Amino acid sequence: MIPLEQLLTRFKSLTNTEKVKKELACDGIKKIIGITIPVSTISVSKNTIFLKVPPIIKTEVLLKKQEILADINTINGLAHISDIK
Repeated sequence: MIPLEQLLTRFKSLTNTEKVKKELACDGIKKIIGITIPVSTISVSKNTIFLKVPPIIKTEVLLKKQEILADINTINGLAHISDIK
């Protein structure tokens, strides 16, 4: 019989929780625009990332939207994201 720990090792690298998705989105945005966005200001719904940030930051994100989406879509768990609002 195989030990339970050995069976569960393949699930250690899965990143499907909402908090992890938000953190990955924050990292992707920071990499492109150079501004740190708090995780608490991001929400992910279906295939869209919603930002609750000041207008100047949102404008910067929207100006580089395609570049950010291209970067975020390379991350496992966020490949389905198609829009930022």
